[in-house]
Amino acid sequence: MVHVTCAEHGLHRTAEEVRGQFGTIDKIISNVKKIFKKAPSRVQTFKTHAPNIPLPPEPVITRWGTWLKASIYYCEYYKQICEIVEMLDSEDASSIKIAKKNLVKTCVKTESLDILEKVQVQLQMAQGNDGQKVYKKFETVLNKNSGLKILKQISKIIGGESDNMDALPEDLTTNDLSFYKFAPITSIDVERSFSIYKNLLTDNRRSFKLENIRKHLLLQCNTVGNQEY
Repeated sequence: MVHVTCAEHGLHRTAEEVRGQFGTIDKIISNVKKIFKKAPSRVQTFKTHAPNIPLPPEPVITRWGTWLKASIYYCEYYKQICEIVEMLDSEDASSIKIAKKNLVKTCVKTESLDILEKVQVQLQMAQGNDGQKVYKKFETVLNKNSGLKILKQISKIIGGESDNMDALPEDLTTNDLSFYKFAPITSIDVERSFSIYKNLLTDNRRSFKLENIRKHLLLQCNTVGNQEY
């Protein structure tokens, strides 16, 4: 007799790990679901603004695969969901407020690039010698950012403006491009943590025990997390 652990359970546990690694997406799915649940007026707003797409799914954690299907839904209709949620009043429900904050955090790359291009156009129009120096500095900074150039090219391909993949890395395939749809172009959220560690690792700390360091880090992380809500 050979005992075989259910392979489907293994896949489900893997899917749970996916959900655990994408906390922001999980908050979006959970709170947007609450926004339209038992809320006829909001449902009507949704159907009026986006009549051709279904209502946000209501995944149940105990029903396998429903969370992943919900993630695919938001990947396809992300822009429409952002527009609809933005129309709602944050004071009506805490779920609306939380959803708005987390939808902003996902940082759609194409919109970010549009903002960057608008800044470039405005700086290019700057008058005088000082204005041109500022624009030249901006151009120098952008030209050194090779990764940003790649994201711009990917954005054009995804948007149908171009089909040229010559400037992209050789190991990047056409199927990989969809994964860059919501790639952020900023890392400021990560840099905020540097100041926390800087305060923790100052030279004047002489008797910080390992156990206290753990408690301090836990306190700092919880404080940052609570501020987001």
